[in-house]
Amino acid sequence: MKRIIIISIIACAVALLMSSCGNSKKSEVGGKEFYQKQIDSVETQLYGNKKFAIDHATAMFAIKCYEEFASYFPDDAKSADYLLKAADISQGLGSYDAALNYLNKLTTKYPNYKNKAWAILMKAIIYGDVKGDTAQARIYYNEVITQYPESELAKDAEASIKNLGKSPEELIRSFEENQSKAN
Repeated sequence: MKRIIIISIIACAVALLMSSCGNSKKSEVGGKEFYQKQIDSVETQLYGNKKFAIDHATAMFAIKCYEEFASYFPDDAKSADYLLKAADISQGLGSYDAALNYLNKLTTKYPNYKNKAWAILMKAIIYGDVKGDTAQARIYYNEVITQYPESELAKDAEASIKNLGKSPEELIRSFEENQSKAN
Protein backbone atom coordinates (compact mmCIF):
# COMPACT_ATOMS: atom_id res chain seq x y z
CA MET A 1 0.00 0.00 0.00
CA LYS A 2 2.79 2.38 0.94
CA ARG A 3 4.54 1.59 -2.33
CA ILE A 4 1.40 2.42 -4.35
CA ILE A 5 1.11 5.80 -2.61
CA ILE A 6 4.76 6.61 -3.28
CA ILE A 7 4.42 5.61 -6.94
CA SER A 8 1.30 7.80 -7.21
CA ILE A 9 3.14 10.77 -5.76
CA ILE A 10 6.03 10.28 -8.16
CA ALA A 11 3.64 9.96 -11.11
CA CYS A 12 1.92 13.21 -10.12
CA ALA A 13 5.27 14.96 -9.81
CA VAL A 14 6.35 13.77 -13.25
CA ALA A 15 3.03 14.90 -14.73
CA LEU A 16 3.49 18.30 -13.17
CA LEU A 17 7.02 18.59 -14.45
CA MET A 18 5.85 17.86 -17.95
CA SER A 19 3.24 20.59 -17.73
CA SER A 20 3.43 24.34 -17.71
CA CYS A 21 5.95 26.09 -15.50
CA GLY A 22 8.71 25.34 -17.95
CA ASN A 23 7.15 27.37 -20.73
CA SER A 24 9.10 30.41 -21.75
CA LYS A 25 6.27 32.76 -22.74
CA LYS A 26 3.70 33.80 -20.20
CA SER A 27 1.18 34.67 -22.88
CA GLU A 28 1.18 31.07 -24.15
CA VAL A 29 0.21 29.60 -20.80
CA GLY A 30 -2.55 31.95 -19.70
CA GLY A 31 -0.79 34.56 -17.62
CA LYS A 32 -0.84 35.21 -13.92
CA GLU A 33 -3.93 33.12 -13.16
CA PHE A 34 -2.35 30.10 -14.77
CA TYR A 35 0.80 30.44 -12.71
CA GLN A 36 -1.20 30.95 -9.55
CA LYS A 37 -3.13 27.72 -10.19
CA GLN A 38 0.12 25.84 -10.81
CA ILE A 39 1.62 27.24 -7.62
CA ASP A 40 -1.48 26.39 -5.59
CA SER A 41 -1.44 22.85 -6.97
CA VAL A 42 2.24 22.22 -6.33
CA GLU A 43 2.00 23.71 -2.82
CA THR A 44 -0.85 21.33 -2.06
CA GLN A 45 1.37 18.46 -3.13
CA LEU A 46 4.40 19.75 -1.24
CA TYR A 47 2.71 20.58 2.03
CA GLY A 48 -0.53 18.60 1.95
CA ASN A 49 0.81 15.19 2.91
CA LYS A 50 2.75 15.36 6.17
CA LYS A 51 3.47 11.62 6.24
CA PHE A 52 6.14 11.63 3.56
CA ALA A 53 9.29 13.59 2.95
CA ILE A 54 9.05 16.29 0.33
CA ASP A 55 9.47 14.87 -3.15
CA HIS A 56 12.55 16.34 -4.83
CA ALA A 57 10.93 16.65 -8.27
CA THR A 58 7.87 18.39 -6.84
CA ALA A 59 10.09 20.75 -4.86
CA MET A 60 12.08 21.61 -7.98
CA PHE A 61 8.86 22.21 -9.90
CA ALA A 62 7.65 24.55 -7.14
CA ILE A 63 10.91 26.50 -7.28
CA LYS A 64 10.58 26.83 -11.04
CA CYS A 65 7.01 28.11 -10.73
CA TYR A 66 7.97 30.61 -8.02
CA GLU A 67 10.93 31.82 -10.05
CA GLU A 68 8.91 32.26 -13.23
CA PHE A 69 6.05 34.02 -11.46
CA ALA A 70 8.48 36.50 -9.88
CA SER A 71 10.20 37.01 -13.22
CA TYR A 72 7.02 37.52 -15.25
CA PHE A 73 5.12 39.51 -12.62
CA PRO A 74 7.72 41.46 -10.64
CA ASP A 75 5.21 44.09 -9.55
CA ASP A 76 2.84 41.57 -8.01
CA ALA A 77 2.95 41.57 -4.20
CA LYS A 78 3.30 37.77 -4.21
CA SER A 79 6.56 37.82 -6.17
CA ALA A 80 8.68 38.64 -3.12
CA ASP A 81 6.94 35.91 -1.11
CA TYR A 82 7.59 33.42 -3.89
CA LEU A 83 11.29 34.28 -4.04
CA LEU A 84 11.49 33.69 -0.30
CA LYS A 85 9.72 30.34 -0.71
CA ALA A 86 12.08 29.39 -3.55
CA ALA A 87 15.03 30.21 -1.29
CA ASP A 88 13.57 28.24 1.59
CA ILE A 89 12.93 25.14 -0.51
CA SER A 90 16.35 25.44 -2.17
CA GLN A 91 17.97 25.60 1.25
CA GLY A 92 15.98 22.56 2.35
CA LEU A 93 17.23 20.67 -0.69
CA GLY A 94 20.82 21.63 0.06
CA SER A 95 21.06 23.98 -2.94
CA TYR A 96 22.60 26.79 -0.92
CA ASP A 97 23.97 28.82 -3.83
CA ALA A 98 20.51 28.82 -5.43
CA ALA A 99 18.99 29.86 -2.10
CA LEU A 100 21.45 32.75 -1.86
CA ASN A 101 20.64 33.74 -5.43
CA TYR A 102 16.90 33.95 -4.62
CA LEU A 103 17.58 35.82 -1.39
CA ASN A 104 19.81 38.32 -3.20
CA LYS A 105 17.13 38.89 -5.85
CA LEU A 106 14.56 39.38 -3.13
CA THR A 107 16.54 41.87 -1.05
CA THR A 108 17.61 43.83 -4.14
CA LYS A 109 14.30 43.98 -6.03
CA TYR A 110 12.07 44.39 -2.97
CA PRO A 111 13.93 46.65 -0.52
CA ASN A 112 10.77 47.33 1.49
CA TYR A 113 9.61 43.71 1.68
CA LYS A 114 7.90 42.87 4.98
CA ASN A 115 10.12 39.81 5.55
CA LYS A 116 13.38 41.33 4.36
CA ALA A 117 14.95 40.93 7.81
CA TRP A 118 14.28 37.20 7.66
CA ALA A 119 15.77 37.00 4.15
CA ILE A 120 18.94 38.75 5.34
CA LEU A 121 19.13 36.47 8.37
CA MET A 122 18.81 33.43 6.09
CA LYS A 123 21.78 34.69 4.09
CA ALA A 124 23.79 35.06 7.29
CA ILE A 125 22.90 31.54 8.41
CA ILE A 126 23.88 30.02 5.07
CA TYR A 127 27.19 31.86 5.01
CA GLY A 128 28.02 31.12 8.64
CA ASP A 129 26.68 27.63 9.20
CA VAL A 130 26.95 26.07 5.76
CA LYS A 131 29.70 27.85 3.88
CA GLY A 132 31.85 28.59 6.93
CA ASP A 133 32.32 32.19 5.78
CA THR A 134 32.04 33.87 9.16
CA ALA A 135 33.12 37.27 7.80
CA GLN A 136 30.24 37.37 5.31
CA ALA A 137 27.84 35.97 7.91
CA ARG A 138 28.84 38.73 10.34
CA ILE A 139 28.10 41.37 7.69
CA TYR A 140 24.56 40.05 7.22
CA TYR A 141 23.93 39.57 10.95
CA ASN A 142 25.02 43.17 11.52
CA GLU A 143 22.74 44.31 8.70
CA VAL A 144 19.77 42.75 10.50
CA ILE A 145 20.83 44.39 13.76
CA THR A 146 21.27 47.86 12.28
CA GLN A 147 18.26 47.86 9.94
CA TYR A 148 15.82 46.14 12.31
CA PRO A 149 17.12 46.92 15.83
CA GLU A 150 13.76 46.42 17.58
CA SER A 151 12.94 43.09 15.97
CA GLU A 152 13.27 39.64 17.52
CA LEU A 153 15.47 38.74 14.57
CA ALA A 154 18.00 41.39 15.68
CA LYS A 155 18.27 39.59 19.02
CA ASP A 156 18.76 36.30 17.17
CA ALA A 157 21.44 37.91 15.02
CA GLU A 158 23.28 39.22 18.11
CA ALA A 159 23.27 35.76 19.66
CA SER A 160 24.42 34.21 16.40
CA ILE A 161 27.37 36.60 16.15
CA LYS A 162 28.53 35.48 19.59
CA ASN A 163 28.49 31.87 18.37
CA LEU A 164 30.08 32.37 14.96
CA GLY A 165 32.84 29.90 14.25
CA LYS A 166 32.19 27.75 17.32
CA SER A 167 32.10 24.00 16.94
CA PRO A 168 29.04 22.05 18.09
CA GLU A 169 31.02 20.90 21.14
CA GLU A 170 31.88 24.50 22.04
CA LEU A 171 28.24 25.51 21.67
CA ILE A 172 27.11 22.69 23.95
CA ARG A 173 29.76 23.56 26.53
CA SER A 174 28.76 27.23 26.42
CA PHE A 175 25.08 26.31 26.78
CA GLU A 176 25.83 24.06 29.75
CA GLU A 177 27.89 26.79 31.41
CA ASN A 178 25.08 29.30 30.97
CA GLN A 179 22.58 26.80 32.39
CA SER A 180 24.73 26.15 35.47
CA LYS A 181 25.13 29.91 36.04
CA ALA A 182 21.36 30.36 35.81
CA ASN A 183 20.78 27.70 38.47
